[in-house]
Amino acid sequence: MSTAVEAATSTMVGLVSSYADNKGALGRRYGEWAVSAPTVEAAVAAAAMAQDELGHARATYPVLAKLGVQRADDTLDTSGALPFIATELPDWAAMIAANLVVDGILTTWAASVRDSSIEPLAQRARKILQEEGAHKVHAEAWARRICRGGGDDRELLLRRIGEAWHDAARWPGPDDDPGYREAVASGMIAVRPGSVREQVRTWLDELLFTEGCAVTLPEPENWSGWDEKRRF
Repeated sequence: MSTAVEAATSTMVGLVSSYADNKGALGRRYGEWAVSAPTVEAAVAAAAMAQDELGHARATYPVLAKLGVQRADDTLDTSGALPFIATELPDWAAMIAANLVVDGILTTWAASVRDSSIEPLAQRARKILQEEGAHKVHAEAWARRICRGGGDDRELLLRRIGEAWHDAARWPGPDDDPGYREAVASGMIAVRPGSVREQVRTWLDELLFTEGCAVTLPEPENWSGWDEKRRF
């Protein structure tokens, strides 16, 4: 195996493993709101999304075998999840921010591998994207509802979005990462990390702008201490 292929494969192992870990963490966080959401409809939606995310995690882990990594089983491992979703979310605004930002970054990345040369990954990504459409609708509807309500709830949501972005924007990694560059070149993935961030940033900026809201979503600059496996 060439050095370039080794670098690409190593990067994809880190991405796929962390993607599954964070999907599992999202499932747990959504599930915790299935009994305490502000409305019955929201609780039902949280439960449904939790089931989806847990399923996405379990379906993704087996892709690692194609990349030469054997796991004993598909047991969820959320110990390396992004800090924003590593523990119970403190309020509904954080739940919506996780739905918008963390789920948004992960789903945008999944879209970039739907035609991956790693066929098991491509197959799973296409299935996941079908289910993620409902998650996006949920996130957008609640963002609009809270922004239109104004006051402290709106300010809290915007703060939580910023906090979630701080963690999730780092997940794809630095745009000049050699392994990621090789993965793009080999057809394992379609776009570089900066493109993933820009797609989510543009979507969120436009969504919030239509409701008279705005939040700064900067490009990460300091990559010192960034962990390729944990991806933050």
